[in-house]
Amino acid sequence: MSLLGKRGVFGASAPASGGAGMASLAINLTALMDILSNLLFFLLASYTSQSVELEGQAGFKLPSSTSRLSLTPQITITITESRIDLGGVPVGSIQHGQIVEPLDKDGNVGALYDRLDKVKTSREAAGRADVADAALVLLLADRGTDSETITRVLKTAGRTGFYNVRFGVISR
Repeated sequence: MSLLGKRGVFGASAPASGGAGMASLAINLTALMDILSNLLFFLLASYTSQSVELEGQAGFKLPSSTSRLSLTPQITITITESRIDLGGVPVGSIQHGQIVEPLDKDGNVGALYDRLDKVKTSREAAGRADVADAALVLLLADRGTDSETITRVLKTAGRTGFYNVRFGVISR
């Protein structure tokens, strides 16, 4: 028998005498390093440090988040403690966390539905209905806004064709 002994399952040599000696095991790290370097590259490439400055109102506090995305909002709906705005124009009022504006038979916020429908109609007339992000809405809701109020606003926006909604938050 040679000094190298028999080859084991993983290519390591077994002791020549058949004793209880330790077998050496060689691991090829090249493939592992390739995977880790690719992973590191994609993590660094996907990291962005862009931010969008949004106009705030007194007493208006957005929730915070650590996520960072570049935003190109088309329409901004703002929900404060006292009202709902569409692009800075009041379209509804809120008292004690509930929408005061009369809701239609489908549960839509009436003035918000009408204004969003006009925006959609004017975009279709101008030939901009199929533009990328045409159905995008940026929703800025106060941190203490009732979830039922947000749901009604989202359903109203969705029923007018603005179904792609992004929530605005403050980065930490």
